[in-house]
Amino acid sequence: MGDDGIPTQTWWQGIVTSIKTQTSTWLVAFLIGILGLFSGRITESLKFSLNRADLRTKQYEQLATDVSSYIFSAELTTEYIEHNWTTKAALSDLIKEYNTSITTLRKNEFVYSAWIKKYWDKEELAKFDGFMVSVHKFDQAVHSLNDEFEKVNITKKEQKIDPKRAKEALAVLQPGAAKLREDGRGLLTALN
Repeated sequence: MGDDGIPTQTWWQGIVTSIKTQTSTWLVAFLIGILGLFSGRITESLKFSLNRADLRTKQYEQLATDVSSYIFSAELTTEYIEHNWTTKAALSDLIKEYNTSITTLRKNEFVYSAWIKKYWDKEELAKFDGFMVSVHKFDQAVHSLNDEFEKVNITKKEQKIDPKRAKEALAVLQPGAAKLREDGRGLLTALN
């Protein structure tokens, strides 16, 4: 014990205490340095993940809107032909709506494909490609009636499209519209 009543440590205990204090100080400084070094990467990784999720949501909404619009238009076209609602007055808006929806979908087909490649997986891309095959088949069936649409809507040679031609087209359009709905729902479910 020292003169002041405080026990004196042996020189060895002092060295051990000093080493412990310095080691813990250096260890904390080292960890802070490491975290500082990698914090930029961690922050960038988090930002990228959040931006990716935000972009994926926006792109999903756009794709879902265009797919839904086309499917609705395709089903409406099928219904009009099925019920023989094919007068010039009925066909004008129907054809315009169908052409707008197919043009929007087809014009963005490769954009959607690129989005899916970037933000989703190969399975979702395969579903998109399958949906687009259904779109192309349905569109071909609609185009098979172009001459009938022209007779009613443009040249006004007929009051309605030929029921026989309508029936032939419906043999493709009705199952085609059902396939569009099934493939579209499968695609949007897979992407969501």
